[in-house]
Amino acid sequence: MLSRVRTGIEGFDEMVVGGFPRGHTILVTGRAGTGKSTFGMQFVYKGAKVYDEPGIYVTLEESLHSIMKNASSYGWDIETLEKKSQIALVDIAPAVSGQLRKIDPADMFLEISKRWKLIGAKRIVIDPITIFGAQTENPMQLRQDLIRFSSLLKQLDSTVIFVTEIPEDSQALSRFGVEEFISDGVVVLYYSRIGGMRFRGIEVRKLRGSSHKEGVFPAAIGDAGLVAYPSQRLPKLFS
Repeated sequence: MLSRVRTGIEGFDEMVVGGFPRGHTILVTGRAGTGKSTFGMQFVYKGAKVYDEPGIYVTLEESLHSIMKNASSYGWDIETLEKKSQIALVDIAPAVSGQLRKIDPADMFLEISKRWKLIGAKRIVIDPITIFGAQTENPMQLRQDLIRFSSLLKQLDSTVIFVTEIPEDSQALSRFGVEEFISDGVVVLYYSRIGGMRFRGIEVRKLRGSSHKEGVFPAAIGDAGLVAYPSQRLPKLFS
């Protein structure tokens, strides 16, 4: 029987038959403000707090201070779980003294694997994975870097979430158009206008080796984080 990893996102596990397949790499994507980082941090926090699965959250853009502040707004006590070695926050900044530096997949993997050994991590979030695309204008090189990085992470036997973004007015699933092809699953988050109102939505676009609910379902971000409503449906024009 396929082992499942519960996400800790209320309503969402019903969309993926009880959770993500264990050991899969999942791409979480969407435009600005759709809740991608919230999804990632909720996955790590709930994993540690509720399911006793330690997790690593790697940030490549947002500061650790900002991440802690956002988490606390949902009532998530990240600091206490850090002290208990249930969560590890890793800041791998691409800029040093104002100068951009190239981040090698092997170097990033080495840093992550150190934390993995320390806490016995079962969940890993990379937010955002787009850092590799910012380092090269060659799509083939980007794909090779992502495949290499993903293959290295597979060695850690953890369930991995890659966070990426969709540019405004783009119909693509990711910023560079290759991220979805190296992932076992794709979750798309929406925050779109229908008529005079804005609605949040969530969709499982693909989930390799597993069935899932198809279509865009309502979602919300409230006091306790992200929630999905799999018993409801949004219009087909929602995007």
